[in-house]
Amino acid sequence: MRRSILIFIALLAAGAAGCSMPQSFVRVMEPTWSSVEIRPGMSYEDAWKETLDVLAKKFEIEMISKDGGYLRTSWIYTWWKAGQITQNYRVRAIVKFTPNRSTVDIKTEAQYLQGGQWVVGTDTRLLQTVKMDIMGVVGRTTR
Repeated sequence: MRRSILIFIALLAAGAAGCSMPQSFVRVMEPTWSSVEIRPGMSYEDAWKETLDVLAKKFEIEMISKDGGYLRTSWIYTWWKAGQITQNYRVRAIVKFTPNRSTVDIKTEAQYLQGGQWVVGTDTRLLQTVKMDIMGVVGRTTR
């Protein structure tokens, strides 16, 4: 009997540990946009190609409209635990160029499965990573 209780407690603790959400997850109704100014002299064509390349290295591209300046990735389930698929956490990135093509707007969406329902939010670590990667290839430099 005592052994059964210990096994039950161990399984319960393991299950609870597996269900925790990442610290970078922030619950929000609508994730906000973050912007990167395109460096002077860089054409839209080049900025588009570089941005697409950055996203295609980490994600599958789900929706693309070069004329509209819009990219959306598919959901990935390996962001939280690199190299491991997690069924209860997923993220994706969305990028849009402003109409005058001087800025790239970026947002990340994250969803955490809790009680059979997806909780909507954003992933701050993913946003920072994608923003820094895009800034590195198209962004203005500062002195």
